[in-house]
Formats: sequence, C-alpha cells, structure tokens
Amino acid sequence: MATPDPSVAKAQLRPRALITGVVLIPLVVFWVAAIENVYGGRPTYLSVFFHAVILLAALVGINGLLKFVAPRLRFSRAELLLIYVMIGASSGIVGDQFMSVLIPSLAYPFRYANEANHWEEKLLPYLPAHAVVSDPVAVRHFYEGGSTLYMMANLRPWLGPGLLWAAFIAVIQLMCLGINILIRRQWTHYEKLAFPLVTLPMEMTATGANSLWGQRLMWIGFSISAFIGLLNGLHVYVPGIPELPVKVKWLSFSPRYNDALTTTGIAFYPFIIGLAYLLPTDLTFSTWFFLLFFRLQRYFFSALGYTSPYPWQSTGHSVVPAMLEQGIGAYLAVVVFGAWAARRHLAAVWNAVRGRPASGRETLPIGPRELVEYRLAFAFIGVGMILATAFGVSLGMPAFTAFIYLFFYLVINIAISKIRAEAGAPTHGFHFAGPDHILMTVIGTNHMKPREMSAWGLFFGFNRSYTGVPAPHQLEGMKIGELLGADRQRMTGALAIATTLGCFAGVWALLHLCYREGVEQMLEPVKYLSPQGWGLVNSWLNDPQGPNLVGLGGIVVGFLFSAFLMMMRFRYVWWQFHPIGYAIAADWTTGLIWLPLLLGWAWKVLLMRYAGPKSYRRALPIALGLILGEFAAGGFWSVLAMITRKPQYHFWT
Repeated sequence: MATPDPSVAKAQLRPRALITGVVLIPLVVFWVAAIENVYGGRPTYLSVFFHAVILLAALVGINGLLKFVAPRLRFSRAELLLIYVMIGASSGIVGDQFMSVLIPSLAYPFRYANEANHWEEKLLPYLPAHAVVSDPVAVRHFYEGGSTLYMMANLRPWLGPGLLWAAFIAVIQLMCLGINILIRRQWTHYEKLAFPLVTLPMEMTATGANSLWGQRLMWIGFSISAFIGLLNGLHVYVPGIPELPVKVKWLSFSPRYNDALTTTGIAFYPFIIGLAYLLPTDLTFSTWFFLLFFRLQRYFFSALGYTSPYPWQSTGHSVVPAMLEQGIGAYLAVVVFGAWAARRHLAAVWNAVRGRPASGRETLPIGPRELVEYRLAFAFIGVGMILATAFGVSLGMPAFTAFIYLFFYLVINIAISKIRAEAGAPTHGFHFAGPDHILMTVIGTNHMKPREMSAWGLFFGFNRSYTGVPAPHQLEGMKIGELLGADRQRMTGALAIATTLGCFAGVWALLHLCYREGVEQMLEPVKYLSPQGWGLVNSWLNDPQGPNLVGLGGIVVGFLFSAFLMMMRFRYVWWQFHPIGYAIAADWTTGLIWLPLLLGWAWKVLLMRYAGPKSYRRALPIALGLILGEFAAGGFWSVLAMITRKPQYHFWT
C-alpha cells in the first residue's frame, strides 16, 4: 500500500521541479531510444519503466546529500514524484512499439520498392507527400547510417513530416489526458481503484521512520536480484563465470502443436515476482490461469485440424479459437462496463460543464477550479478529434473511417488505463489488436482503394502495440498527486507539458540515432518492426479480404465471457477469475511472465493465509527490493552500454 505524505496539505510543486523534468525528458528519451534500438533491452515493454525508477532513486540520493550541503535546494516529496510521472508520461512514446515503429515506416516504401512488389505503380503514387519522406539522399543516409541528422540534405526532408507527426501524436495523447481528467474522480474517489503500481515510487520517496531505504529486508531483496543481474552481465564478458538463468527460455513442441503453443516460456524474473506481490491476488491468479486456458484452447482446436497461427500471421484471416480477438472483446467489455459504472459521474460532469444545477448524483461538489479542468478536458477531446480526423483525411482515409479509427484508439487507451488503475498489470502489450484490426475484422479490405490502404499503413506505426502509451502514466500521476495533496492543476499541466515534449523529443532522438547508426544496422524495433504495416498493405493490395467472420465471432465471445466474469465477481465475493486477467492473457507477452506471476501470487497467498496481513506488510520491502535490485543492475549495464557504445547484458526479454 502506498504511504501517504504526512504533510498532505502542504505538498509543494515549485517551478524548478517542472523545469528539471523538462530538462531531463529529452535526455531520458534519447537513453530509451538508444537502449531499445541500438544496445538491446526493452524498458517500455513494462508497465513500470525501469529507467524512471532508476532516475527517481538517483534523485532521492541527491536529495539526501543536499540535506547536508544545501537544504534550500532540496526537492519535496511531491516534486520528486512530479519529475517521476513526467518521465513516465513522456518516455514511452519513443518506445519500440510506438515511435520506433512509426518514424522508420515513413521512409520504408521508398527504400524497398522493387520489381517484385511493384510498389512504384501500386503504392508510392498514393502516399501523401506531406507525411512521408521520399528524398533519395535522405532515405539512403537514414538506412545506411554514418551520417548526421544535422546535414541539411537529411534534415530538410524530415522537418515537415517529423513535426507534423509529432504534433499529431501530441494531439491524440492530450485527448487521452482529457479523458483521464473526466474519469479521474470516478476511479479514485467512487470506485476507489487500488492503483497498485504507484506503491513503488511512493515507498521510494517516503521519509523518516517510513523510509524504504532504511529497511534491512529491502536490502536483502535488493542484494538478491542485483547480484543475479550483475553476475549475468559479467557472464557475457567472461563465459567462465556461471550464469543464473532467469530470463525467458521459449519452449518447443512437436511440429503439429508448435503453432498452437508458441510463445510459451519459462522465466524467473525477480522483478516480476516482486511486482506480483504488489498486485491483487485474483489478478495474478487469473493472468497465469487464463494463459494456460488459452493454450489449452489452441491445443484443442489444433488437434481438430484448426492450426491457429499467432496474431502477426493471422491479421484478416483468423482461425478458431481466435485468441487475439477474444482479448479485443475483453478490452471492449472493460470500457463498456466501466462507462456504465461511471454514468452518473459523467452525467454530473456534463451538466456542470453546461452550467446546469447539480443533480445530486455527485457525492463531492464540483468546485470552480475543477470545473475549469473539465471544460479544458472537453476542449482537448473535441478540438483534438477534429484535428486528428482531419489529419487522417489528409492521409487518404474517409472522414467517418478516420473518426471511428481514432475513437477505437481512445477506447483502447481507456481500457489500458482502467486495467492499470484497478489491477496494475505488469505488461499490457495488446499486439496487433488496434483499431485497424478491429475495423478490418468487420469491414474487410476488398472495398478499399490504394490511397486509403496507404493511410492505414501509416497509422499502423502507432498502433502495433500499446506497451508505452502515456495514458496510464498520466492517470497514475493524478493519483500520486491526490495521495500527496499536491495542486491538481499544476500536476495536470505538468503531465500535458511532459506528454507533448515527449512526442517531439522522440522524433528527434530516433532521427539522430538512425542517421548515426543506420536503420539497417540497428536492432529489432526500427529495423524489423517498422516494415510490418507495409507488409499488411502489400497483402491487402495483392489479396484483398472480406469481413473476418471468425475474428468477429472471437470478439463477441470475448466480450460475453468478460461480461460473465464481471457478473460473477459482482455476485460472489469468493469468485477469483478476473476479467482483466482474461484480457491480458490474450496477448503474447503473458507467455513471458506467467511463471514469475505464479510464484509471486503463491508467495503472497501463502503469507496472507498462514501469517496474516501484518506479515504481508512486513515482507513488502523484500518485494520492492527485488524490483529495485534488478532495475539497478539493469540500469548499470544500460548506462555502460551508452558510455562504451557497445551492447551489454539486458535483464528484460
């Protein structure tokens, strides 16, 4: 449980904390882009960004020194956490499932058009010149490297498209912030969601007798996981040093069932075990249970002859049991039932914004400053939807299609925010299940023209997955602000600034690295993931499909089954099967973490059952130490990689 600030009414957010966050954001964004695309490791695959935790720990240490050297320069607890949430809201945008896919995709068709794919005739004429980069010199240097962004021949072709896409991404992320502003009170005050992932930063910044850094059990957990990380890193340099295999080992199966059971791994990540200890037991139980449940489904249908390819092979032609589409249905159910639960609050907010008298539906009155927040939120959403839809139309989408596409994008972000707030999922990839997949499942591609297909290919760049999206970090920042008694408007304003700055810093960092290193010499995200959207477009051009009825059936089944799970949780206290666990388990990343989740779940359940809640609380520092120790060791190797400019050991994936 997060420790509230004892001086809750006096929490300060001075301008220098905001300035510090603004200065750090480009540096951290560059660090993340380099780790994921040059040196190895995927920090933005996690719900808790290890680089943000490391930075917070460093700031806590510096703050401790300032107590003796220059007390007036110390940050308050609220200011430390303001910087932390700014880093979280900004640095995932550059991640390997977001801009690292989007930015290289803007030049890819012009590099790889050839006689085999006939893109010169089928695709390139339909690409919008204002949103892509076609200059042959800039494209060649971008892919081959050994150049610099700051040469005019490279910079000039990217100025327009780069700034345009950064602004577009900023607009849709500010729309997400607006939704979080509208829903915040419902989830924090009325439903009282747990927000388990804020426990770590809150405990890291607690002072006095509550200080995590003075607890021996924390250092025991820290030492265990840090030792493993350092030992495994040294093993890379000196193979004679033994390795402790905690990273995932993918299991292989007989050829008949390998497709059905693929991406099932064995891992012992200490930090996942620690995170599982923080999460609700029904969520951790349900996640690993439904992972096995989905594997059983796929095994069963494979035995019947329905060989089910994994999501990146099945877009547009799903095979039963349509696992990915079941996950889509579950995510949609989270939003639909969440909106129904919030209907009275949202109606009261709408009435207040329009100046109508309170209807008595709000337990807490809506004050003048909060009313301003709500009106700004509606402005973010309304103006943002107009601008974003217009941008989609400029790419070649019909206006209605662009609007619905963006609507589903917001729905997915709401679902992820709710999942994080309620259950704290360690990862929420939701790969290949964005608005494109949902709409293609319903309408197909056989009536689409090449210009519209090219627009879908461009939008794929920020919809391949949803691991690093800012929305859940924004909401958790608001919750942290409430726990601290910090000025909510300043916290929200800082989140808006951080989100916007992260979009522009992400474009800069990726272009800088790509021109220095060359996309063709870099790692998976920019090299291998960015072409996938164009691979889909190529398949649509050559083999257009009608509606995906099997996939549509999977969405309906997933929605109805999630509704059943929600109903059972509402009616029976003892019901342990969580619909959020069902939704998370549909994504392939659960195959990475199911075993450490099971271990963390078993640790927590046994301790609670046989030793009681007090013992659970006493052991909490061990779990936090497991997280911090592995993050610290991973941070050491990633910083060393930046210094030496050579790949080092990375603890995750």
